[in-house]
Amino acid sequence: MEIPHNRYAEESVLARCINHTEENPFDLASKFLSAADFYIEEHQEIWTAMESLVDSNTPIDFVTVGDKTKSNDELFATVLNLNTTQTTSISFREHILIVLEQSKLRTLRLEYMKGIERVESNESSDTIIDDVNKELDRFKPTNEDSSHIENSLEAIKEEYEQMASGLYKHEYIKTHLTHLDNKIKLELGCVFTIAAPTSVGKSALSLNIALRCASKDNFPTLIFSLEMPQKQISKRMIGSLSKVDLARIEEGVASQADRDKVNESIDKLKSIPLHTVHSVKNVASIASDVRRYKREKGIKLVVIDYLQLIPFDSNRMGKADGIAMISQKIKQIALENDVAIILLSQLNREGARSDKPDLYHLKDSGSIENDADIVLIMNCKENDPELAKCTDKFGPYMHINYLIAKNREGERGVRDYFKFYYKQGRFF
Repeated sequence: MEIPHNRYAEESVLARCINHTEENPFDLASKFLSAADFYIEEHQEIWTAMESLVDSNTPIDFVTVGDKTKSNDELFATVLNLNTTQTTSISFREHILIVLEQSKLRTLRLEYMKGIERVESNESSDTIIDDVNKELDRFKPTNEDSSHIENSLEAIKEEYEQMASGLYKHEYIKTHLTHLDNKIKLELGCVFTIAAPTSVGKSALSLNIALRCASKDNFPTLIFSLEMPQKQISKRMIGSLSKVDLARIEEGVASQADRDKVNESIDKLKSIPLHTVHSVKNVASIASDVRRYKREKGIKLVVIDYLQLIPFDSNRMGKADGIAMISQKIKQIALENDVAIILLSQLNREGARSDKPDLYHLKDSGSIENDADIVLIMNCKENDPELAKCTDKFGPYMHINYLIAKNREGERGVRDYFKFYYKQGRFF
């Protein structure tokens, strides 16, 4: 089978760049093509020579390109031939797209051949799919003018007009905890890290936010839970929705009214756009799942419970480097897929014992702080779960202190507290 390529289209593109009378056509071609998109080796070298001319602010023409290639007789002969090739500005664009299409086909052919070899080596399917998708991502169509600031200015203008008319619909994630939403703005593309010692309720808080986001705003949400199976997550959400202590159901002492509330909550959950994943091989499989759920379900919020449980290749890197790599990749996932990510993390031992834990108490890597847009750190009142237990008219709760330790779009260093009604799994 012949490897996909079109010699004539490649020659036409290069010839137009070299032999032209109007504004430099290389600027247009370079928006779509790189040296790797040319199949003929001499064409790759000529393109690279033109790139070096641009880098040195030297005009591209027959003389300058010839001078760059004259040390190689075969290459110089190719340039001489290109100088006599007749092209037009209309065919130029068509030939650029032909060269790009042939490059896509070669990449597809190569990546799937490599994929077959990796399958035969029993490599993880998620890793193979992620690597292939990343290679193909460079061919995604882009708007030629997408880099101009005008694009975002028009979007902002439209938002302000909608705000003035009362029609604006926010495109950020509300936690529906008023005191928290007054302090942070969790936008799409952001990473919100919630850190706490064990048994303080960080998983429950993230599930509360996910449930409220999906049920109140109808934002499709994906939860990666590496500690809890789907059934356990569902139970927690049923308790939160119904405001019923499910232990009473399990013990057979609940009232009929409570059982009705639970059944109503189960029926309601069926219609809420919540999805869960419980098997993660590495951060690449998370990236692959997020892309798929974004494409198929339109997810806007992702919860990852939790960072230190995501596997990495410990034969290639230490734990701190592995956590840093994962943290950086999660930030990329948020940006590339335009989703908000709530990332749970542990505190180190010193932070777990501290009355006022801070950023430097994040476990395993300083990269966690760098990659997050918002960092919230939780700990029990007086750092003692028993002393933190209180009661009000709604029932028993835990007093959970929190610190907004990092906040790119707002004030940091702000302290407040949650009421965690632990029997129903509800945060306020």
